Amino acid sequence: MTTEKDFHTEDAFVQVASQLVVYQLKTAWLQIQKMGDKLASKYDASLSMAFVLMAIYEEEGTPVTKIAPRIGMEPNSLSRVLKTLIEKQWICKETNSKDKRVVLIRITEQGKAKREIALRSVFKIEKALLKDIHPDELAVFFKVMNTINLRLAEDME
Repeated sequence: MTTEKDFHTEDAFVQVASQLVVYQLKTAWLQIQKMGDKLASKYDASLSMAFVLMAIYEEEGTPVTKIAPRIGMEPNSLSRVLKTLIEKQWICKETNSKDKRVVLIRITEQGKAKREIALRSVFKIEKALLKDIHPDELAVFFKVMNTINLRLAEDME
């Protein structure tokens, strides 16, 4: 196990960082985001836009306050993505008829078509990521990630 003290040696950053879970997660996510954005750019979109579209309930819409937690996005980032999606007319905002305080996000017909593309694209990325991973290794990965997420949730309380 590398320690903080080891960080001050020659070429230390690479040596230390490559052994840190947080570094591996961050660099993997950046690569996934690049891959997703490259694929989504063919459809005038981004990976973040794809996840937002996928998080909206088709029939009843989704309260704006429920979207960010569903996809692990910060509210400020979500606001920018929602603004773009509204400008593209892929979604619309609507006040809930039962509770005027609740703002619903609804997906438009054009947005539904883009969501179908987003779903196919996300599963294409998923397939590419898992190509050389054995199901047993994947099960261990999910177990580790669930443990990490539980630990992070505990630390946030």
